[in-house]
Amino acid sequence: MISVIIPARNAAGTIGSALASLAADRVLIDEILLVDDGSDDGTAEAAREAAFRHSLPLTVIAGSFGGAGSARNAGLAAGSGQHIFYLDADDVVVSGGLAVLHGALSRDPGAGIAIGAAVRKTPGRADKTRLPHGYGADPSDNARRYLRNGMPPIAMGSALFAAAEVGDIRFPTSIGLDEDTCYWAALLSRLRVVALSEPVLLYHLDEERMTRRFIAAPRPVLLGISLEFNRLAALGMGREVLQWRKAWVALRIARLLIMHRRYREARSILRMARAHPEYRSGWKSIQYRTRIAAGLASQAVGLRRPIAPPRSSAAQQLKPRRTMILTADPAFPPISGADLRNYQNAEAAAQFGPVLLVSVRPLGGSNPEDGRIAIAALSREGAPRKEPLAHRRTGVEVRVPYTALPRLLRLVREFEPDAIIVEGIPLFALLAHLRPLARRLVLDMHNIESLLFAQTRPPGLAERLLPFRFRAQGRIQRQEETAVAIVDRVWVCSDADRERLVHLFGSKTPIDVVPNGIPRIDEAPACLRPQAARDAGWPVLLFVGHLGYMPNVVAGERLARNILPLVRRTLPSARLILAGRYPKPAVQNLAALPGVELVADPEDLSPLLARSHISVMPLSEGGGTRIKILEAMAWGLPVIATSIAAEGQQFKDGDEILIAETDAELAEAVTALCAEPCRLERQRRLAYETVMLRHGPSAIREAVRKGLGKV
Repeated sequence: MISVIIPARNAAGTIGSALASLAADRVLIDEILLVDDGSDDGTAEAAREAAFRHSLPLTVIAGSFGGAGSARNAGLAAGSGQHIFYLDADDVVVSGGLAVLHGALSRDPGAGIAIGAAVRKTPGRADKTRLPHGYGADPSDNARRYLRNGMPPIAMGSALFAAAEVGDIRFPTSIGLDEDTCYWAALLSRLRVVALSEPVLLYHLDEERMTRRFIAAPRPVLLGISLEFNRLAALGMGREVLQWRKAWVALRIARLLIMHRRYREARSILRMARAHPEYRSGWKSIQYRTRIAAGLASQAVGLRRPIAPPRSSAAQQLKPRRTMILTADPAFPPISGADLRNYQNAEAAAQFGPVLLVSVRPLGGSNPEDGRIAIAALSREGAPRKEPLAHRRTGVEVRVPYTALPRLLRLVREFEPDAIIVEGIPLFALLAHLRPLARRLVLDMHNIESLLFAQTRPPGLAERLLPFRFRAQGRIQRQEETAVAIVDRVWVCSDADRERLVHLFGSKTPIDVVPNGIPRIDEAPACLRPQAARDAGWPVLLFVGHLGYMPNVVAGERLARNILPLVRRTLPSARLILAGRYPKPAVQNLAALPGVELVADPEDLSPLLARSHISVMPLSEGGGTRIKILEAMAWGLPVIATSIAAEGQQFKDGDEILIAETDAELAEAVTALCAEPCRLERQRRLAYETVMLRHGPSAIREAVRKGLGKV
């Protein structure tokens, strides 16, 4: 069995996701030791809540350890498992990753450590997969080559090793940098390695934190690291390889100092790097010496002043961050998909400071119970219709009355937000007015409107004769390009939308993926609930959506007129529930068909979700990501959907979701799943675990935190 050791300090925002990622391998885990290093943000409480939700064996070790190395050593001393697995509190294990590592060690009894691939996620950059390679049969040679960067660094959470082989090896406690290099090199000197190409870890690289630690006090940092490397000589590491590693670290610190224009310190550190023959006359050394000389000359005449190192996240968060979220419709109470996303973002942003939700249209009449979130509107119910702010609007913009602008500007001056989040292109007319007043202006693109417009309203013959830039889609696309250039950051719902946006407009403006969260998560079951009883029919199919929205109307008609009759040929007691707001007459007429139940304007979806068996979503058009898929999975309903309906979610076909396109294929997927109870139960479980990991409150809070620039 495995002991999982997680050091954590103020990790309440990420620990839930980290623990949830272990749920798929709970049968292999003997204990999870969370070493809480003096957190004051409720990390332990968040961890206990997540462990309870996922039935994980969590033990919290609380204390003041002074760093990740000391915390890991404390966890190692308390662990009792046959194998040890370290995981950082802001990283996640790929589903089944522990099983992959454990299986590799089981198949190769002579190996002492299994290392899998790790996917590095860095804000603003493409993901990068780090594959372990270069390991031979000689452990001592592996350790030496590891110190000389002969193989990629081992990320915490990508390796599983035998506890009996650790002996007296511990993490250095006197340094906060490269302590993991010392530890892995010591382990590699004793253990034979089995390397795997399968990814087992998604980890985050905080480059600003690394930079801050290296250059805060460069000489003491380098001295401490050098002393720890010297201790590796007792494990058989030769002097030459240790000197090379020290010089390499010195060169790395010198580079960072040059980047921050601290040329005198860089010159001193570079002398230590050039003590090794390999770096004495190398091209990097020559380049750095030239840059230092030029920098010192510039500073001598008053130019190129030193740049202060980035502030720590703790310093950044001493002052609460104030966030204004500007929407078309009131986000409270949340009902539709757009409302749910807007209010989800407000709840996440409220973790960092006060939030003001401002809608263009009048409020709904109630106030949020969360005292950190206030609401306001730019128009009043029953007010006379005023002149619009923009006379020539595209087909996706909402009508903003001219009188709304002074009210909005007054709210901005009174609230003094650190960030203003604007709900997409429908509010394009307000962006230019907000730009001079906003410290950080964020465009939350629920959809890429130009692409969605082309799906739902294809051009007629006359419009197709026009050049693209004069068509409706072309005008919306030019508007999107202008908006992206105005704002500081753009939020999208999925990686797929991010790639589309980069393809259309480039990547000059940072684009953050802030996924849709599970709606009404507080009402969802705390763990995977049992299947619904069959006394009201088998299976009960469920479709939830705004039944006045044309793509949902078309989907409802497909379900009631085509798919359900095909399913009832095999399963005569099958029934269909259509639920949603403002059903159009075409949807109302479907209630007269055999086995079809219409629930118009439901006040509470929980009873419908609790008595349904399968969620079927035959959408043929639409944009963004489907929040109702997330809700169905959180309630334990297996989802069968078209590729359009599942677009952007990155659920795996055949595991967390079933993808089918035609009516016949969708009906066949329903009957096939009902015929295999084990397969149905497996899909329910995988979908529940995945949706909680990727779209649970912790994941959304972390995405919003990064999107607001709090990293």
